Amino acid sequence: MTQLRSLLVLLPGHGIGGAELHTLEIVRAAAALGVRVALAAEPAFIAPLAARLSRLPGLTLHPAPGLGWSPERFHESPVDQARATASLIEATRPDAALLPLPWPTAGIGPRRALAAVEVPSLLVGHLVPLDGDANAVRALGGFAAGPGRVVAVSAPTARRLALGYGLAQGQVGVLPNGVMVPPEDPVARAEARLAKRRWLNLPPDAPMLVFAGRLDKQKGADLLPALALALWQQRGATLVALGQGEMLEQLSGLGEPLRLPGQVADVPAWLLAADALLMPSRLEGCPLTFLEAAARRCPVLASRAALECLEDRAGEMATLIDIDSPYGLTADVCEGFPPGPRSALQVTAAWRHATQQDQVMMLRRYLGLLRGLVA
Repeated sequence: MTQLRSLLVLLPGHGIGGAELHTLEIVRAAAALGVRVALAAEPAFIAPLAARLSRLPGLTLHPAPGLGWSPERFHESPVDQARATASLIEATRPDAALLPLPWPTAGIGPRRALAAVEVPSLLVGHLVPLDGDANAVRALGGFAAGPGRVVAVSAPTARRLALGYGLAQGQVGVLPNGVMVPPEDPVARAEARLAKRRWLNLPPDAPMLVFAGRLDKQKGADLLPALALALWQQRGATLVALGQGEMLEQLSGLGEPLRLPGQVADVPAWLLAADALLMPSRLEGCPLTFLEAAARRCPVLASRAALECLEDRAGEMATLIDIDSPYGLTADVCEGFPPGPRSALQVTAAWRHATQQDQVMMLRRYLGLLRGLVA
């Protein structure tokens, strides 16, 4: 049987978000098995990637101008992506390629280049709009046929990706995200709660919710000021929004009710410190933040869209909030915070879900798919 010796990993985005962090875990797992990994991204992200993957054996980093999908250059960008991908294939001669998709159109150019020289590829759909972005995909010439597999991080995402790419439903598999589930550590939890409140200059027992993600409308960041004010006035609670994004400046004027630490490296510690995680997203795939919260027994208040990956089980694992009505939203959040007796059942169900769908299982399945590409 042919072995997977070399893997080309293409990051077709313009940032390091959930799709990229998820991919880095696959890169670490492949490198640990002796696979030579060539990781390519826009030049601006090579240094941050190097910092996250320092001393990883068998890894080479490749600056690739033009690899990142640029919607403002709608027709030109896939051409640039295909050209960059062709150069990377020539330079690295991979057995297979891994292509995470932060958006369906981001994969059109790289896939075209991979298919042209029949490099087997695994495409992973992370975020897909309700219409699958089908019109945009068609306008760019469609999804190129070629050897490999297409998977998505949830069943709803898989259905929409199949729609967008014009594939049969069975041609897009489902491989859910997973995270490491740490053992319960009451001392670490107490220390995190105290340390984060001290850092924010809050009393040790101050109620605190955490939002973690890009500060944009897709994540529901525009809803944070009204929620923060209602929580402050009705519950005496502080809302802490972790992350950066286009809405950072307009969110910065609320002061005490809404704290903005920016991008942080220790989101799990914040989840240990928080009384609840807030997820008012309008679109998600299989959010790592929810799984990280579930793994740490942190209660979650979330929109149905945020936990679409759970389908009809979402209400078993989180308090669902109505983001379509401003009044309903603030009422739902204030009613659900602080977490009550029902939340304890949701926390346990979410924790069990995270343990059954953990990172080790996820990585084994990805490595199996990648090996299967060259078998």
